[in-house]
Amino acid sequence: MNRYSVIAFNHHSTGIKNLDEVFVDETVLNERLQAIKSELKAQGLMYLATCNRMEFFFSSLQSISKDDTTKLLHILHPEWKAEKVEKFAKSALIFSGESAVRHVFNVASSLDSLVVGEREIITQIRNAYDWSHQQGLTDDFIRILMRKTIETAKKVYTDTKIAEKPVSVMSLACRKLQEWRVSSNSRVIMIGAGQTADVLVKYLSKHGFAKFAVFNRTLKHAKELAAKYSSVEAHSLKDLENYKEGFDILITCVKSAKPIVDVALFEKIRNGETTMKTIVDLGLPLNVDKKVLELENVQGVTTADVEAIAKENLDGRKSEVSAANTIINAAVEEYYKDIQGRKIERAMSVVPEKVHKIREQAITSVFSKEIEGLSPDSKVVLEKVVDYLEKKYISIPMQMAKEILLNPEIYS
Repeated sequence: MNRYSVIAFNHHSTGIKNLDEVFVDETVLNERLQAIKSELKAQGLMYLATCNRMEFFFSSLQSISKDDTTKLLHILHPEWKAEKVEKFAKSALIFSGESAVRHVFNVASSLDSLVVGEREIITQIRNAYDWSHQQGLTDDFIRILMRKTIETAKKVYTDTKIAEKPVSVMSLACRKLQEWRVSSNSRVIMIGAGQTADVLVKYLSKHGFAKFAVFNRTLKHAKELAAKYSSVEAHSLKDLENYKEGFDILITCVKSAKPIVDVALFEKIRNGETTMKTIVDLGLPLNVDKKVLELENVQGVTTADVEAIAKENLDGRKSEVSAANTIINAAVEEYYKDIQGRKIERAMSVVPEKVHKIREQAITSVFSKEIEGLSPDSKVVLEKVVDYLEKKYISIPMQMAKEILLNPEIYS
């Protein structure tokens, strides 16, 4: 497990309010991740970004250090001055070896989430792996780690009550809407058409909301969301500034390095209306300029605003966290054995070919004359015996090597 490392910027270390500065625009993200992988001499890299974390999972023959965190930030943000790089480098968490594996399991099982017990993180990790793999960033060690990670998280959600009465940043934000007594007749503008938007439309629809206008950079994705719900209109994000239908609630949930909605755009889509406007900004960095939230007749909630509620949620789930940790401890031990077994399999992968060459040499050269003098029936029997021995000579060393490595006390 020594080849695994993690560099994490999250709500624990960096803080929700500072995290928005770490994110980069998606147009340059892949290029900079490729540069990070190369500079840090990693064989594999997976990038995870959610509303309360940005993390880099590495598969590498060398451990990741604080100096590597500085290198990472210089590549991620070449425009930053040295002082700022140093500030954020100090806020990074670094995990190596077993602690890195344990951290990944904790993240996927929501034990490290802002809201413990939220299930969205497991899908976010799946999507992060798929995207990183498509970019050519991952390797086989990242793949098998993710496979064990998803398996472990599912077991935590199934065998504990950590996700009972599930909550998330999204549901906590929706709770704020209920506290403000926002009418279900409200017109909702939603920026973003991903999983978060889908969950929110479904949630609000159950509570009687029926007027949604969804704007997304890729119109196709907005149309796919609209196809699921008769109450949703699909639009391209570039058409937002020309939208004249007005709104009561503005929900944003996209990753963007800078605010999408500034004061000028907000006033355009408000279209002269003076009634109270409600903003739910689940983007990180914030999708709505902070100056908008200071305008008259505007009330808003962001991911930072739900931290206090999230703490209450954690206090109520402490016993389940203990049960989840027991599962994760067992999973880490299992994964250690899996990795050792895989190392043996890789090391012994040449055995079948070598044994087969010995067999061929024995038949065609060493004992060729003796075999030539055998009857046809005897040759058939000999062939069966040699086939049997070849299979055994391949499997027995593999089994013995695994047994010795995984149970050394038996052979000490």
